[in-house]
Amino acid sequence: MHYREFSPGPRASHLVECFWTLEGAVPGMVQRAVPDGRPEIILNLAEPFEALRDAAWRKQPQCFLAGQITGPLMLRARGKPHIIGIRLRSGGLGQLLGTPASDCTGHTIDAGDLGLKALRSATSIAEAEQIILQRECGTPDVLVHHAVDLLSQSADVGNVAAQLNLSPRQLERRFRSRVGMPPKHFARIARFQRVFRAVEVADGGWVQAAAECGYYDQAHLIRDFRELAGAAPTHLLAGDELARHFLSHFSKTQGPLHA
Repeated sequence: MHYREFSPGPRASHLVECFWTLEGAVPGMVQRAVPDGRPEIILNLAEPFEALRDAAWRKQPQCFLAGQITGPLMLRARGKPHIIGIRLRSGGLGQLLGTPASDCTGHTIDAGDLGLKALRSATSIAEAEQIILQRECGTPDVLVHHAVDLLSQSADVGNVAAQLNLSPRQLERRFRSRVGMPPKHFARIARFQRVFRAVEVADGGWVQAAAECGYYDQAHLIRDFRELAGAAPTHLLAGDELARHFLSHFSKTQGPLHA
Protein backbone atom coordinates (compact mmCIF):
# COMPACT_ATOMS: atom_id res chain seq x y z
CA MET A 1 0.00 0.00 0.00
CA HIS A 2 1.41 3.37 -1.02
CA TYR A 3 0.05 6.33 0.99
CA ARG A 4 1.29 9.94 0.73
CA GLU A 5 0.15 13.27 2.18
CA PHE A 6 0.50 16.75 0.66
CA SER A 7 0.01 20.18 2.18
CA PRO A 8 -2.73 22.38 0.71
CA GLY A 9 -1.90 25.61 -1.06
CA PRO A 10 -2.11 28.85 0.98
CA ARG A 11 -5.62 29.70 -0.24
CA ALA A 12 -7.06 26.36 0.93
CA SER A 13 -5.16 25.91 4.19
CA HIS A 14 -8.01 27.35 6.29
CA LEU A 15 -10.29 24.52 5.08
CA VAL A 16 -7.99 21.62 4.24
CA GLU A 17 -5.53 19.97 6.60
CA CYS A 18 -3.96 17.89 3.85
CA PHE A 19 -4.53 16.09 0.59
CA TRP A 20 -3.55 12.45 0.36
CA THR A 21 -3.23 9.73 -2.22
CA LEU A 22 -3.56 5.98 -1.82
CA GLU A 23 -2.64 3.26 -4.29
CA GLY A 24 -1.73 -0.40 -4.21
CA ALA A 25 -4.05 -1.86 -1.56
CA VAL A 26 -4.36 -5.64 -1.86
CA PRO A 27 -7.80 -6.61 -3.24
CA GLY A 28 -9.92 -8.42 -0.66
CA MET A 29 -7.70 -7.51 2.32
CA VAL A 30 -9.75 -5.93 5.11
CA GLN A 31 -8.44 -2.54 6.27
CA ARG A 32 -9.40 -0.45 9.29
CA ALA A 33 -10.13 3.29 9.27
CA VAL A 34 -10.20 4.92 12.71
CA PRO A 35 -11.55 8.25 14.00
CA ASP A 36 -9.25 11.26 13.80
CA GLY A 37 -11.70 14.11 14.36
CA ARG A 38 -11.67 15.23 10.73
CA PRO A 39 -14.17 14.71 7.91
CA GLU A 40 -12.86 13.69 4.51
CA ILE A 41 -13.83 13.88 0.87
CA ILE A 42 -12.86 10.82 -1.15
CA LEU A 43 -12.38 10.78 -4.93
CA ASN A 44 -11.92 7.34 -6.45
CA LEU A 45 -9.99 7.45 -9.71
CA ALA A 46 -10.26 3.66 -9.99
CA GLU A 47 -12.37 0.99 -8.28
CA PRO A 48 -13.92 2.23 -4.97
CA PHE A 49 -13.47 0.36 -1.70
CA GLU A 50 -16.28 -1.57 -0.05
CA ALA A 51 -17.36 -0.65 3.49
CA LEU A 52 -18.83 -3.04 6.05
CA ARG A 53 -22.19 -1.68 7.21
CA ASP A 54 -25.00 -3.58 8.89
CA ALA A 55 -23.07 -6.86 8.47
CA ALA A 56 -22.88 -6.44 4.66
CA TRP A 57 -20.16 -5.21 2.33
CA ARG A 58 -21.35 -2.22 0.29
CA LYS A 59 -19.53 -0.45 -2.53
CA GLN A 60 -18.66 3.16 -1.74
CA PRO A 61 -19.59 5.96 -4.17
CA GLN A 62 -17.10 7.17 -6.75
CA CYS A 63 -16.82 10.57 -5.02
CA PHE A 64 -18.25 11.25 -1.58
CA LEU A 65 -18.00 12.99 1.76
CA ALA A 66 -17.23 10.83 4.79
CA GLY A 67 -18.58 12.73 7.78
CA GLN A 68 -16.98 12.39 11.19
CA ILE A 69 -16.69 8.77 12.33
CA THR A 70 -16.79 7.94 16.03
CA GLY A 71 -15.73 4.31 15.85
CA PRO A 72 -13.84 1.92 13.56
CA LEU A 73 -14.81 1.53 9.92
CA MET A 74 -13.84 -1.66 8.11
CA LEU A 75 -12.96 -1.39 4.41
CA ARG A 76 -11.69 -3.68 1.69
CA ALA A 77 -10.39 -3.06 -1.81
CA ARG A 78 -12.39 -4.53 -4.71
CA GLY A 79 -9.72 -4.01 -7.35
CA LYS A 80 -6.63 -1.81 -7.52
CA PRO A 81 -7.62 1.49 -5.87
CA HIS A 82 -6.34 4.94 -6.76
CA ILE A 83 -7.69 7.59 -4.38
CA ILE A 84 -7.33 11.32 -3.92
CA GLY A 85 -8.42 12.22 -0.39
CA ILE A 86 -9.18 15.66 1.02
CA ARG A 87 -8.81 15.72 4.79
CA LEU A 88 -10.71 18.79 5.95
CA ARG A 89 -9.79 20.68 9.09
CA SER A 90 -11.87 19.70 12.09
CA GLY A 91 -14.13 22.74 11.69
CA GLY A 92 -13.80 22.94 7.92
CA LEU A 93 -16.93 21.07 6.89
CA GLY A 94 -19.39 23.55 8.37
CA GLN A 95 -17.46 26.36 6.74
CA LEU A 96 -17.32 24.59 3.39
CA LEU A 97 -21.01 23.73 3.19
CA GLY A 98 -22.54 26.49 5.27
CA THR A 99 -24.65 23.86 7.09
CA PRO A 100 -24.18 22.05 10.44
CA ALA A 101 -21.39 19.47 10.26
CA SER A 102 -23.38 17.33 12.69
CA ASP A 103 -25.85 16.57 9.87
CA CYS A 104 -23.08 14.57 8.18
CA THR A 105 -21.63 12.74 11.19
CA GLY A 106 -21.61 8.99 10.65
CA HIS A 107 -22.82 9.33 7.07
CA THR A 108 -21.39 8.79 3.60
CA ILE A 109 -22.87 11.39 1.24
CA ASP A 110 -22.44 11.49 -2.53
CA ALA A 111 -20.54 14.59 -3.64
CA GLY A 112 -23.32 15.49 -6.07
CA ASP A 113 -25.74 15.91 -3.17
CA LEU A 114 -23.48 18.50 -1.58
CA GLY A 115 -22.93 20.77 -4.57
CA LEU A 116 -19.59 19.11 -5.29
CA LYS A 117 -20.53 17.24 -8.47
CA ALA A 118 -17.57 18.82 -10.28
CA LEU A 119 -15.20 16.83 -8.07
CA ARG A 120 -16.20 13.65 -9.89
CA SER A 121 -14.27 14.76 -12.96
CA ALA A 122 -11.17 15.99 -11.12
CA THR A 123 -8.01 14.04 -11.86
CA SER A 124 -5.46 15.92 -9.73
CA ILE A 125 -5.06 17.52 -6.34
CA ALA A 126 -4.83 20.95 -7.98
CA GLU A 127 -8.22 20.50 -9.64
CA ALA A 128 -9.81 19.20 -6.45
CA GLU A 129 -8.46 22.12 -4.45
CA GLN A 130 -9.89 24.66 -6.89
CA ILE A 131 -13.34 23.03 -6.79
CA ILE A 132 -13.33 23.06 -2.97
CA LEU A 133 -12.51 26.76 -2.92
CA GLN A 134 -15.33 27.53 -5.34
CA ARG A 135 -17.82 25.59 -3.17
CA GLU A 136 -17.03 27.33 0.14
CA CYS A 137 -20.06 29.26 1.34
CA GLY A 138 -19.75 29.42 5.14
CA THR A 139 -17.95 31.85 7.42
CA PRO A 140 -15.22 30.95 9.94
CA ASP A 141 -15.92 30.51 13.63
CA VAL A 142 -12.64 31.62 15.16
CA LEU A 143 -13.58 30.47 18.66
CA VAL A 144 -14.25 26.94 17.42
CA HIS A 145 -10.90 26.92 15.60
CA HIS A 146 -9.21 27.90 18.88
CA ALA A 147 -11.21 25.26 20.76
CA VAL A 148 -10.02 22.58 18.32
CA ASP A 149 -6.40 23.57 18.95
CA LEU A 150 -6.85 23.57 22.73
CA LEU A 151 -8.81 20.32 22.87
CA SER A 152 -6.17 18.65 20.71
CA GLN A 153 -3.87 19.00 23.72
CA SER A 154 -6.26 18.84 26.68
CA ALA A 155 -9.43 16.90 27.52
CA ASP A 156 -10.57 19.53 30.06
CA VAL A 157 -13.60 20.92 28.21
CA GLY A 158 -14.61 23.21 31.08
CA ASN A 159 -11.19 24.84 31.18
CA VAL A 160 -11.15 25.29 27.39
CA ALA A 161 -14.61 26.92 27.49
CA ALA A 162 -13.43 29.28 30.23
CA GLN A 163 -10.35 30.27 28.23
CA LEU A 164 -12.65 31.21 25.34
CA ASN A 165 -15.12 33.08 27.62
CA LEU A 166 -17.89 30.61 26.75
CA SER A 167 -20.05 28.44 28.94
CA PRO A 168 -19.58 24.68 28.40
CA ARG A 169 -23.06 24.61 26.87
CA GLN A 170 -22.27 27.42 24.41
CA LEU A 171 -19.04 25.69 23.42
CA GLU A 172 -20.81 22.38 22.86
CA ARG A 173 -23.50 23.94 20.64
CA ARG A 174 -21.01 25.78 18.43
CA PHE A 175 -18.58 22.86 18.38
CA ARG A 176 -21.23 20.34 17.32
CA SER A 177 -22.34 22.63 14.49
CA ARG A 178 -18.85 23.18 13.07
CA VAL A 179 -17.00 19.99 13.98
CA GLY A 180 -19.86 17.48 14.05
CA MET A 181 -19.42 16.03 17.53
CA PRO A 182 -19.34 17.16 21.18
CA PRO A 183 -16.05 18.72 22.33
CA LYS A 184 -15.61 15.98 24.94
CA HIS A 185 -15.68 13.26 22.30
CA PHE A 186 -13.32 15.22 20.04
CA ALA A 187 -10.83 15.60 22.92
CA ARG A 188 -11.00 11.85 23.52
CA ILE A 189 -10.22 11.11 19.86
CA ALA A 190 -7.36 13.64 19.93
CA ARG A 191 -5.82 11.91 22.96
CA PHE A 192 -6.21 8.56 21.20
CA GLN A 193 -4.25 10.00 18.25
CA ARG A 194 -1.55 11.64 20.42
CA VAL A 195 -0.53 8.40 22.10
CA PHE A 196 0.94 7.06 18.84
CA ARG A 197 3.24 10.05 18.50
CA ALA A 198 4.19 9.74 22.17
CA VAL A 199 5.06 6.05 21.99
CA GLU A 200 7.62 6.76 19.25
CA VAL A 201 9.73 8.80 21.68
CA ALA A 202 8.79 7.23 25.03
CA ASP A 203 11.44 4.91 26.48
CA GLY A 204 8.77 3.28 28.62
CA GLY A 205 6.67 2.23 25.65
CA TRP A 206 2.88 2.19 25.85
CA VAL A 207 2.72 2.60 29.64
CA GLN A 208 4.73 5.83 29.62
CA ALA A 209 3.01 7.13 26.50
CA ALA A 210 -0.41 6.51 28.03
CA ALA A 211 0.49 8.46 31.17
CA GLU A 212 1.95 11.37 29.17
CA CYS A 213 -1.25 11.64 27.14
CA GLY A 214 -3.54 11.73 30.16
CA TYR A 215 -4.64 8.11 30.47
CA TYR A 216 -5.06 6.92 34.06
CA ASP A 217 -3.43 3.57 33.35
CA GLN A 218 -2.88 1.03 30.62
CA ALA A 219 -6.38 -0.42 31.13
CA HIS A 220 -7.86 3.04 30.45
CA LEU A 221 -5.84 3.24 27.23
CA ILE A 222 -7.00 -0.19 26.09
CA ARG A 223 -10.67 0.59 26.80
CA ASP A 224 -10.48 3.75 24.69
CA PHE A 225 -8.79 1.91 21.83
CA ARG A 226 -11.27 -0.92 21.80
CA GLU A 227 -14.18 1.51 21.61
CA LEU A 228 -12.67 3.97 19.11
CA ALA A 229 -10.67 1.55 16.98
CA GLY A 230 -12.07 -1.88 17.77
CA ALA A 231 -8.60 -3.22 18.58
CA ALA A 232 -5.80 -3.04 21.12
CA PRO A 233 -3.04 -0.43 20.47
CA THR A 234 -0.36 -2.89 19.33
CA HIS A 235 -2.71 -4.51 16.82
CA LEU A 236 -3.24 -1.21 14.99
CA LEU A 237 0.44 -0.93 14.15
CA ALA A 238 0.77 -4.57 13.11
CA GLY A 239 0.55 -5.51 9.46
CA ASP A 240 -0.22 -3.17 6.58
CA GLU A 241 -3.49 -1.57 7.70
CA LEU A 242 -4.88 1.84 6.85
CA ALA A 243 -4.84 2.54 10.58
CA ARG A 244 -1.06 2.17 10.60
CA HIS A 245 -0.68 4.82 7.92
CA PHE A 246 -3.09 7.30 9.47
CA LEU A 247 -1.88 6.95 13.06
CA SER A 248 1.85 6.46 12.90
CA HIS A 249 4.94 8.21 11.63
CA PHE A 250 4.65 6.27 8.36
CA SER A 251 2.39 9.05 6.97
CA LYS A 252 4.52 12.15 6.59
CA THR A 253 3.07 15.26 5.00
CA GLN A 254 4.99 16.57 2.01
CA GLY A 255 4.85 19.97 0.37
CA PRO A 256 2.09 20.89 -2.08
CA LEU A 257 2.01 18.45 -4.97
CA HIS A 258 0.96 21.21 -7.35
CA ALA A 259 3.26 24.01 -6.14
